[in-house]
Amino acid sequence: MTGDSQTGVKPNLSADDLLRSLPQLTKMADIEVRQLVQKPSGALTIGDIAQLAAGVADAVQRGVDGVVVIQGTDTIEETAFALDLMIQASCPVVITGAMRNPSMAGSDGPANLVTALSAASFAELADYGVIVAFDSELHLACHVAKQDSIKGDAFKSPLCGPIGRIVEDRVVLFSKPFDRRPFRCDPNDLEGVPPVALLASSMNDDGRLIGAALDNGYKALVLAAMGAGHVPPEVADRLEEAVLRVPVVFCSRSSSGQVCKQTYGYQGGEMDLLRRGLISSGWLSPLKAKILTTLALAQGFGKEEISRSLQAYDGGSG
Repeated sequence: MTGDSQTGVKPNLSADDLLRSLPQLTKMADIEVRQLVQKPSGALTIGDIAQLAAGVADAVQRGVDGVVVIQGTDTIEETAFALDLMIQASCPVVITGAMRNPSMAGSDGPANLVTALSAASFAELADYGVIVAFDSELHLACHVAKQDSIKGDAFKSPLCGPIGRIVEDRVVLFSKPFDRRPFRCDPNDLEGVPPVALLASSMNDDGRLIGAALDNGYKALVLAAMGAGHVPPEVADRLEEAVLRVPVVFCSRSSSGQVCKQTYGYQGGEMDLLRRGLISSGWLSPLKAKILTTLALAQGFGKEEISRSLQAYDGGSG
């Protein structure tokens, strides 16, 4: 992206522009450039990610040693997780971007791109699934979150930290790969992606938005609940009604931690919500739970299949 304080920053740099601005990259690897879309990352859709998945699969089939995806940072954590659910590549797939655009002093884009290219050239990372590379650190798609709106080190994995980092152009890993998740989405089956509402519970919430979402055609609800999975009593009643119509997934709105199972039994506590038929997202964040729920619905999954898919994120490795 480029721009100034008068016109604002806009996505007008092409992939070729980026490569020309960093000639040292061509010394690191033989690079093939392909541009799929050019839009703000907040405007990306599941359809765009399906197109990206198809492009990655095509590149892997042609025998590339690694893939680097560059996009705006607003939705990187969602793109990475969606892509991780759509592909199982035999080479590293790495996503990066920049917190400081090229018109700003100290832009981090070039350094992040070098980090991503180093990671994509490290064959062992293929076993880790899609990786997000930022500020010399490497993060798993299922854990990474953008935790600051401005700082260069905005991307963190609050539950487990990075799996590795780049040191002197070398990949240094801190952890072993884990078993890939059982749910896989075929990007070719994403015609007519069903809408999934993401709502948040807060103090004095009465839950009226729940009914409004269903009346407007949403096919599932993902609720960012308080603490370890809690809502006001009035909201719990409305959620129970919603469960009769669509799958309802509840998550913790906290930036770290997960939904509990058997700690709080009061009306609106996690034990109460589970009894009412809600589905726990485990430690998966609301943003990622929405991605998985959307892709599951697009595959024709019902409540029980969505629940089984999310159980993989409720404990164990990863």
